[in-house]
Amino acid sequence: MRRIVLLLTIACLLLSCNKDDALDEGIETKVFGRIYDTPNDIPFENLKLKIAEYKTDPDGLFVSYDFVQFLDSTYTDSNGNYDFTFETSGAGNYYRLFVEEDIDIWTYLYDAVPIEIGLDNKWDFDFLHLYPVNLLITLNNIEYTPVHINSYIYPHLESIEITNSEIIRTLYTDKNTDTQINFRRETTPNVFENYSVIVPASNTIESINFSINIENSDFN
Repeated sequence: MRRIVLLLTIACLLLSCNKDDALDEGIETKVFGRIYDTPNDIPFENLKLKIAEYKTDPDGLFVSYDFVQFLDSTYTDSNGNYDFTFETSGAGNYYRLFVEEDIDIWTYLYDAVPIEIGLDNKWDFDFLHLYPVNLLITLNNIEYTPVHINSYIYPHLESIEITNSEIIRTLYTDKNTDTQINFRRETTPNVFENYSVIVPASNTIESINFSINIENSDFN
């Protein structure tokens, strides 16, 4: 019985070692697809995609993925299509396709996708163009600053420290739907008050202004 267990253990170790060896250099792999904005019926042009190479590192029952390098990249054309072939470097054994994001793109919380080496890999992505709205915000004698600002699609709005002055924050949002903006302040340690404003759909690709005036009594 011990002999069987020992043989199985050795076999598992050998398989694990083989699995985690780097792949040969020069294996060609094709990656292609399209990145499109379905709600607005327009493609994503000149969007960068790149291949990341990793080396797996087994650790007991778990496997970690050590980043090696970005191997190759390409850009979408005027129709949102991309098509390129890359080669393995001989230093890794696991590969993923990344799409470079920007502030005016909503990716629906996508994650990088795995690539099967030596095969044709088709990956289509459905993202959303975001368009600017200039929020003209005035905090009228507001206590307990800073006031933090957040939106689900665009969580990059800087907090406001100054009261009784108009502050501009640029929000990127879906032009086809209303957007909720959340304001949050801390009145005492770990005690917060909130206020929400709905920014109506702009229905335009042009930058627009939207004024927000906030009083102390608005928070609850």
